[in-house]
Amino acid sequence: MRYLISVLGALMIAAPALAQNFIANHAGSPVGPVTVAEITIGEELEAKGDDYGRREFDRLTRTLSADLERELRSVYLLADGNAEAMLFVVIEDATPNRPTFAQQGVSGLSWQSYGRGGAHITAELRTADGTVLSTYEYSWTTPSIQDARYASVWTDAYRTFDRFAARLADDLDETVNSGS
Repeated sequence: MRYLISVLGALMIAAPALAQNFIANHAGSPVGPVTVAEITIGEELEAKGDDYGRREFDRLTRTLSADLERELRSVYLLADGNAEAMLFVVIEDATPNRPTFAQQGVSGLSWQSYGRGGAHITAELRTADGTVLSTYEYSWTTPSIQDARYASVWTDAYRTFDRFAARLADDLDETVNSGS
């Protein structure tokens, strides 16, 4: 029982801290569903392409795209075709928990190596004429290396994507449905 109370207490303290990593700024609001544009890789992450291996970028963008589509669909804000607004997303940076295939081959790191992972994402919601309606930013890194002990290569980056997608969909749902 003490353990359960300790865990619940820790979650109550940590929840506001985790939410602070999500930043949304609104200049306007779409009135309906949005389309997810192609997700791009930012300069900081692009510079790590030779180290991580370029194929890792495809893996990251596919996962983030699927997360965004799932979350926007869950709040009925994913457009089937043309939409009034389009979401442009950039994976600014990502850090793997374990060495990527390319890193293992070049640097001699082994699969047993692990570390703190995470990601930094930015996004803009734009109208068809390019007017920016909203900007979003989210970053998260696992707080302890112990959390990464049983992680796979991109566990914490994927966790960041999941959280970003959920928070963005909730924020967008609230913005669209409040009429602001």
